[in-house]
Amino acid sequence: MLRQQRTRAARVLLEQQAAGGALTPASCRGARGDEAVAMGLRRPGSVICRAPARQPPRFGTADERAVRGPLASVRVMTSSPPLPQRYLLGFMVLGLLAGTSNGVAKVVLPLYAAYLHASPWQIGLVGGLQFTGMLLLSMPVGGLLDRHGSRPLYRFGGLAGAALYLLGFTRMDRPWQLIAGVVLFGLLNPFRMVATQTEFLHLLPRLGPRKAGWQRASHSLGMFFVGPMLGAQLLGLVGYTGVFVVTGLGLLATVFVGDRVLSGAPPGRGRSATPLVERLRGQVGIILSRRELRQSMLIELCGQMAMSYFAVFVVLIGIREFHLSVPQAASLVTLQGAVFVLTLLLAGGVLSPLRDAARYAIAFSLLLATEILLAFPLGVASLWIGAVLLGLGLGVQHLTSVNRFAALTAELGRGRVGGLFSLSGPAGSLIGAVAGGSLGQRFGLLSGFRVLAVLYAVLMVWHGRGVMTESDQPVALAEGEPE
Repeated sequence: MLRQQRTRAARVLLEQQAAGGALTPASCRGARGDEAVAMGLRRPGSVICRAPARQPPRFGTADERAVRGPLASVRVMTSSPPLPQRYLLGFMVLGLLAGTSNGVAKVVLPLYAAYLHASPWQIGLVGGLQFTGMLLLSMPVGGLLDRHGSRPLYRFGGLAGAALYLLGFTRMDRPWQLIAGVVLFGLLNPFRMVATQTEFLHLLPRLGPRKAGWQRASHSLGMFFVGPMLGAQLLGLVGYTGVFVVTGLGLLATVFVGDRVLSGAPPGRGRSATPLVERLRGQVGIILSRRELRQSMLIELCGQMAMSYFAVFVVLIGIREFHLSVPQAASLVTLQGAVFVLTLLLAGGVLSPLRDAARYAIAFSLLLATEILLAFPLGVASLWIGAVLLGLGLGVQHLTSVNRFAALTAELGRGRVGGLFSLSGPAGSLIGAVAGGSLGQRFGLLSGFRVLAVLYAVLMVWHGRGVMTESDQPVALAEGEPE
């Protein structure tokens, strides 16, 4: 019986050789040369089984490099050549345009609500509901990516958003209409944002760790600088209706740019893709089973909480506690945003030799110092120094998190991880603004920074004990992508 099995194995080996197929140790197992000689399938002394030829490297120019940090056991094999710079430029232009449209909306829509004589709570809804769609739909849209692909979803989100601005906001003259329009636009936003963020994570191994923060930097530049300034200037020149028309045309422009940038994105799997409900269950299962993914989401959520609370309340603190003028207090947010963007653009190369554990140690130390400084300010200088440290710490943290999510994307699939990555930020922003506001109303505005200081102190302790830097299991990154 054993001899028959070995004889069949020898036949399989010869068939594989004749077909030009690679012989693996598994295929050689059980075949002995004497059976092949007896069958006349080989000459005495010849070799049937050879070690498989060395496979060309995958994903880049280096033969093999380790993904550091919580994925320390990950070995990324690289074969695809580095992407041309035009791909990175395309993602940056796309991020800048998307951030600019969101920045215009962030400034103009609450002002339009006040123009329509909305009550304060209605104005708060207009300002707070713009990005809740990312919180609600990031995971479902991530599931739809595998079925339909990124380009169709991006087209739908961009065209529908442009139509809403051109045909909807221009005709709204009641506060409740504006609130409904903001909710609808928030539900359309994930189709654009999740698609671009997911494809950027998918291509990041070929772009390199130095450029991990460039797409986020371009989006932040548009959202916090170009968008607000452009919105204020347009409002004085063309009024609210004109601003809505220009924004709608800008969204149409992002559709054409995005269609070009995403032209190389993998197509959807169609009906062969996993059903959406099952996909959502799978995403929840991944969160529950993969500790390194939960850690990455938690770290990103905490960072967005810190950024959101600072952006919303530091202006009020500067005015009420330190008697700054409105422009001076607002410049604290501008300074923090500028340092954050510069860190994303410039620090990737500096941090690339360090392991994730060292990067997170730097980020958590900066953020803990920031929150302590802001929680117990000694003077107005504490606010300015805190703004700089917060921008640095959040930039280092985000660069590290992006690389971790990119490694998880390569292993677990674009749709699975892309939606989860897009979920963490809006969730943190919402918690930071809403919970922080309730806390500040009860215990004072500085209390939010004290809670954040305790939070980052806990993260530092966990980090020091290795909880934040160890993975549950080795991660094997295959060249193909799992569904």
